[in-house]
Amino acid sequence: MNSIKEHLEQLMDLKRVVNIRFRTVDGGVTELKGHIVKMENVSGREIIETDAGYVIGADQILEINGQTFENIC
Repeated sequence: MNSIKEHLEQLMDLKRVVNIRFRTVDGGVTELKGHIVKMENVSGREIIETDAGYVIGADQILEINGQTFENIC
């Protein structure tokens, strides 16, 4: 999980547009394009917020800019 956190922090610091593919709460898969505006730890879970208002748990992320991460939620 540290590698995904470090990767997200770098992208946030560089203010880069990211394509995030993630698993939704109901089990579907969604992809969005935007900027990461905030990262925080809530009850032991890494949470990111995008400029589109999406709040995504780091454990839900499947892919960032084409780079796959092994996350199972």
